[in-house]
Amino acid sequence: MRPTPLLHDITAVVVSAGRMMNAAKVRTTKQIYNARIQKHFTISRHHLVSDPTAALRSGDVIRMTTERHSRHIRHVVTAIVAPAGEPIAERPAVLTGEQREELRAAKRGRKLARREERRGGGGEGREGEGEGAMVDTGEERDGRVVEAVGRMGEVGMVQRGLDERELGVGEVEKGLEGMRV
Repeated sequence: MRPTPLLHDITAVVVSAGRMMNAAKVRTTKQIYNARIQKHFTISRHHLVSDPTAALRSGDVIRMTTERHSRHIRHVVTAIVAPAGEPIAERPAVLTGEQREELRAAKRGRKLARREERRGGGGEGREGEGEGAMVDTGEERDGRVVEAVGRMGEVGMVQRGLDERELGVGEVEKGLEGMRV
């Protein structure tokens, strides 16, 4: 489990919700003091907030906390303070920290299972092994020992047993022309 950040909850207003999958755009405000004119000014910043249950609506006042979710989403909703429009009871629940962690672990488990399935279970061989794919040195294919097979024609000549050391440069070029389709 990830360590919980020691930062406080931030209050924000939802600006845009329902347009991005699992995310909402919120606005936070703070006042800064301009010493030259001796006056406070309100500045606002926009943030992307993780909302996996799509519980947020535009105009909601929420509490969020800092938690790195993805490259651009760096905050997570912790509570809806004041709903706009639809009551909180009719919306999906906002996830707690433990629920978010379980969701992340389940997603990671599905990803690892797909990776193992793609690799063939035991991790032998390489992805996309077939015509023109890379094959390990010394592997046998179609009754011949393959030294190296790749996507380039020159490497394919090694498979046929043709090598520049055994043939002259002109013969290698003729062999390459015969291989081209």
